[in-house]
Amino acid sequence: MRGQPERILIIIPSPILGGAEQQTLQVARGFLALGADCAVAAEPSVLQAAGPGLGRALVLPAPLRAPEGLLPEAARRWQFRALEALLRQFQPDAALVCCPLPTEGLGALEALAAAKIPALAVVHLVRPDWVLPASDRAALAALRNDWAAVSEASARRLEALLGLPPHRVAAIPNGLPPPRPTAPAWRGLPTGVKLLQLGRLDIRKGAQLAPAIAERIAPAQFLLAGDGPLRAALEGASGVHLLGQSREVPALLAAADACLLPSEYEGCPLSILEAAQAGCPILATRQALEAWPEAAEMARFILRDPGHIAGVFAESQKDTAGTAARVTRARDVAAAWDEAAMIRRTLYVLAAACR
Repeated sequence: MRGQPERILIIIPSPILGGAEQQTLQVARGFLALGADCAVAAEPSVLQAAGPGLGRALVLPAPLRAPEGLLPEAARRWQFRALEALLRQFQPDAALVCCPLPTEGLGALEALAAAKIPALAVVHLVRPDWVLPASDRAALAALRNDWAAVSEASARRLEALLGLPPHRVAAIPNGLPPPRPTAPAWRGLPTGVKLLQLGRLDIRKGAQLAPAIAERIAPAQFLLAGDGPLRAALEGASGVHLLGQSREVPALLAAADACLLPSEYEGCPLSILEAAQAGCPILATRQALEAWPEAAEMARFILRDPGHIAGVFAESQKDTAGTAARVTRARDVAAAWDEAAMIRRTLYVLAAACR
């Protein structure tokens, strides 16, 4: 670890444990394996959900999520004060901030700047139509942290959003660890053909389409693995099987006949890489696949339309040769996007922020 930060604070300001948060914990475990002293600051519920994913990191519960209804400036001050106390406790020499959205960790970044702690903010999602409020722009202009995003496309959009010079934002693609031995199929699932959707149950991910998709693919079954604001509305929907949050994604993918991601926009979703590594055929929107230039060779494109999704799913089942070719190509892509490279790249960019 010579020349690299040795006491690293990992900050996760999210209210839930989703893909961005899990990727951040992958990086934290990688830092620990390289000899760094790491602490993870997050909401108690997120830390509890992470469980073994925290590895040997010091756990720092903190109310980083401001109560609903606060104005942006007040929410930033809330997060600032919550992190300020932790900085006195852990005293890091660098910080990595998980930002599912560009301004989600803004109060934490302000606290780090006030304490003169070098920081790298890793942004996972940047919508092309976003415009920052004036108050956020003013706050961001006062910061001195470095920025990264999980794909080249997201990095360029983040530069435009924040008014940064070209190539000021580093691209750090997501990656997976080497595959484990073949996972046994998930027990207790319905028999027959199954379409699986992984991820947060919200509108951006297209979870609201589940009942209509289930109706159109019947007698095949529709599986939803994840949690989120639409869970209550989807309870009891005919043909929809809610599986909740799962740490056994490979087992689910082994049981599925295809993996669906009907997202409105994405960064570099781990679920695509997980499905690719598992050899599960992928059906996804172009937006969900934008991180991969060769996406048409590894997946079938779908529209956010239940009828179109059902038709593409049927095609995937019938065109076995075309599906097999895409599965093979997707496996090759997943193998190239490996976890070790992601961790090394993140540490390199974080070390640059410390100079």
